[in-house]
Amino acid sequence: MAEYIIETRNLSFEYSDGTKALKNVNLKIKKGKKIAFIGVNGSGKSTLFLNLNGVLKPSEGNVIFKGKEIKYNQRELNNIRKSIGIVFQDPENQIFSASVYQEVSFGAMNLKLTKEEVIRRVDKALKDTDVYSYKDKAVHFLSYGQKKRVSIADILVMEPEVIVFDEPTSSLDPKHSLELVDIFDNINRDGMTVIISTHDVELAYSWADYIFVMKDGKVEKEGSPYEIFSDDKLLESCYLQKPLILEVYENMLASGKLEASVKIPRNKKELLEIIN
Repeated sequence: MAEYIIETRNLSFEYSDGTKALKNVNLKIKKGKKIAFIGVNGSGKSTLFLNLNGVLKPSEGNVIFKGKEIKYNQRELNNIRKSIGIVFQDPENQIFSASVYQEVSFGAMNLKLTKEEVIRRVDKALKDTDVYSYKDKAVHFLSYGQKKRVSIADILVMEPEVIVFDEPTSSLDPKHSLELVDIFDNINRDGMTVIISTHDVELAYSWADYIFVMKDGKVEKEGSPYEIFSDDKLLESCYLQKPLILEVYENMLASGKLEASVKIPRNKKELLEIIN
C-alpha cells in the first residue's frame, strides 16, 4: 500500500486568461493525516484542490492517487471524485435540494446503491455532522453554519478516502468554527485523510499534523506546525503571522522563564499548563 495517498509531480496549471496559478508543484500527502495549506489569497490553494480531484486538468505534470496517475476519462474522473471529495467555501454553491434529507441522499442515490445502503449512509452522514435533527427541514431555513455542515454531509455520504475543505471556518463565529474542527477530528479518527486551506494560523498551528505554505503558485515550504511557524523569515516573506500561543512560548523561553526542555505547546490548554 502506498504511504502517500496523494502526490503531485511537476504540477502546473494556467487559466485561459494566461494566469499561471500553479507552477511546478511537487508534494506528497500521507494517508490518514490532518493537512493544512496556508497562504494569502491568490497563492494557488483553491486551484490546487480542484486539480487534486480532477475538476481541473493540469496544464503540465501529474496528480497521483494511491500510487496511480489520474486519467481524465469520465470513468476515472467519477472514481476519483468519489474518493477525493471537496467541500467548497460557500455552502450556497454546493446545496441545491429542497430539504436536508433530499440534499444529502442525492449523491448516494447516484451511486446506484441499495435503498438500505443509501439510508444507512445518509443517516450516518447526518449524525456525523450533527444535522440529523434537521433532516426534514427546508434547506433555505437553515443558518449559514447549519448549511456548512449539510455541505459536509453531502461529501461524507460518498464515503471518500480524502476530504478537502476550502476555507472551512471563514464567515463562522468561534463557536461554530470549533464545532467544525470537532467534525474534522472525528472523521479523521475514522481513518479519513483531512485537508484544509485556511487563513487562520491559530487553527493551522493547533490542528494540523503537517503544513504546506503556498506562495505565487508554488509550495514555499512544508513541515510540522512548529517548523513552519518558528521560521520568522518564511512568515515575513509569505505575509503570515505567528500564532499567539507560539509567540508567548518563544517570548517566555527567550526571557528565561522557561527551560528549553519544556514541551512546545500546540493549544491554549497546553500553554496554560506551562504557565501554571
